[in-house]
Amino acid sequence: MKKQIRNVFMIAALVASFGFYSCGENKNKNEETTTVMDEEMNSEEKTDSTDIINVEEVINVQFKETTTQSVFKHYIGIKSALVASNNAEAQQHATMLLESLKEIEAEQTLLNATMQLVEATDINKQREAFSKITKEMEGVITGAISSGEIYKQFCPMAFEGKGDYWYSTSSEIRNPYFGDKMLKCGRVEEVIN
Repeated sequence: MKKQIRNVFMIAALVASFGFYSCGENKNKNEETTTVMDEEMNSEEKTDSTDIINVEEVINVQFKETTTQSVFKHYIGIKSALVASNNAEAQQHATMLLESLKEIEAEQTLLNATMQLVEATDINKQREAFSKITKEMEGVITGAISSGEIYKQFCPMAFEGKGDYWYSTSSEIRNPYFGDKMLKCGRVEEVIN
C-alpha cells in the first residue's frame, strides 16, 4: 500500500513538472522567439494590477482606417483588463469594442463573440469569449496596419493545455488567460506589420 501511494505521488510530481516545463518548452529552439515562463508562478507575491493595466496604454501601431484603430484600441483594453483579472473593465471595453465593430460592419461571428464578453460577468467566461474575439480579429488587422507592429503571442497552457493566442502591442508577455497567476507565460509567435 505504501509503495502504491509513493508511486502515485511520484507520478503526480512528474506530471506537475511537465506542466511547468511545457510553458517554456520552445525557449532553446528559437532564441528570436521570446518564450518566458513566469518565475514567480508559485510565489505568494502578487503583481500590482495597476502595473499590469498600464503596460499597454501606449498603442504604438497605426492603422489605415481610424475605425480599425478604435477597434484595436478596445481589443487591447480588454486584453489588459483580463491580464489584471478586472472583469468589470473587460466588460466596459467589450461594450466599446462592440460599438466600433458595428461601425466597420464586422463579421457576425466577431460581433457574437464580443457580445458574449459583454454579457459575461465571470472572468473565465470572459477569457473564453476573448479567445473567440482574438480568432476573428486576425481578419480585421491583416493588411490594415500603416505603421508599427502587433505581436501575436501564444500560451501553451491556456485552456487546460490546449493553448491559445492573443495580440499585443509589446513583445513583452502579459498573459490575459491567467493574469497574475502566470503573467509571463507565453511566447511571441509572429510579428505583424
